[in-house]
Amino acid sequence: MDMQQLVSEFLASEHGAQATQALTNQGFSTEDSQQMLGTAAETAHAHAEEQNAGLMGNHPGKSFFAAFAAGLVRGDGFLKSMEEGGEGILTGRIAESIAGRMGIDPGTASTVAAAATPYVVAFLREKLA
Repeated sequence: MDMQQLVSEFLASEHGAQATQALTNQGFSTEDSQQMLGTAAETAHAHAEEQNAGLMGNHPGKSFFAAFAAGLVRGDGFLKSMEEGGEGILTGRIAESIAGRMGIDPGTASTVAAAATPYVVAFLREKLA
């Protein structure tokens, strides 16, 4: 699927609307929220395409193991924790992308990525199913 089409479909979807609402509830404007979510969707698209080549970003291990360990501590079990570790990688990549493109500090970008990633992942799961 074309990246721009994916971004447009995500932003127009229920997941996109919920993600926009989550960010506006944190004090971001609707325009900034949509721009950050567009970046998140583009990053997720690129990440999904790179998975075939084995690329996972600059610091995939740190993001993966942090999310994986958190899942194990919560008692989510091994497989669920593995899935959360994968989402941790994507969250890290989205945070880096948002910080770089929008020029916002890494802490804010991490907060945005943590809020946006579950919506992007849910959308992609439905889209790719």
